[in-house]
Amino acid sequence: MQTTDDFLGGRVKLRQNKTGLRATSDSVLVAAAVPAKSDETVLDVGLGNGVIALCLNARIKGLKLTGIECQPELVRLAAENATLNKCDLEVISGDIGIRPSALHGRQFHHVVSNPPFYDEPHKRQNPEVARAYHQEMPLKEWISFCMRHVRAKGTLTVIARPESLSEILAVVSQKLGRIEVIPIISKSGESAKRIIVRGVMNSRAPLSLKSPIVMHIKSGKRSPIAEKILRRGGEIE
Repeated sequence: MQTTDDFLGGRVKLRQNKTGLRATSDSVLVAAAVPAKSDETVLDVGLGNGVIALCLNARIKGLKLTGIECQPELVRLAAENATLNKCDLEVISGDIGIRPSALHGRQFHHVVSNPPFYDEPHKRQNPEVARAYHQEMPLKEWISFCMRHVRAKGTLTVIARPESLSEILAVVSQKLGRIEVIPIISKSGESAKRIIVRGVMNSRAPLSLKSPIVMHIKSGKRSPIAEKILRRGGEIE
């Protein structure tokens, strides 16, 4: 059974399996952090049902979007969602662990990813969800794959748990500069639950820690910045 859900205040319609992998605000946030411009190319590594690419398409017209996903059902859904949203999205079915030929030698202005978060098998009964959450390949290898497809002066943008920051920086700092770490916190004064890391290929600019994005005010309602990003399609600058 499927549902059709609204994202970005209805600008994106997303068909999802009711008991399978379902898009969260993480994907919307990382899409909002990609500094893409019209006519540029974007690769989404771990496409899922296509929500990151669709949010980018809604925010920036004229992008040339490509995504790779290993789960056949999610590949099908991503293609279906691209058609539903009139989005020109190249959907590649493939496992990044075997370096799919469809991406061989290709580089993009921007690479974006919401990689699996957990290094232990995830205790979800639904196999689609469990596989999407479990790092079948080490995170450093996932990030390295992403970096191979970033062109000179292009960007890499990923969202992850704060515990992964040292591992991510150890990989990206070899080739990326102007690295920005953006904490995502639920309420003011709380610890970050997520971080966004983005950087520029071959840049020599130093790393910077940005002000956190606070998702909720004290009453529990979404903060103005969260409303801007999640409902109105605003970007994270």
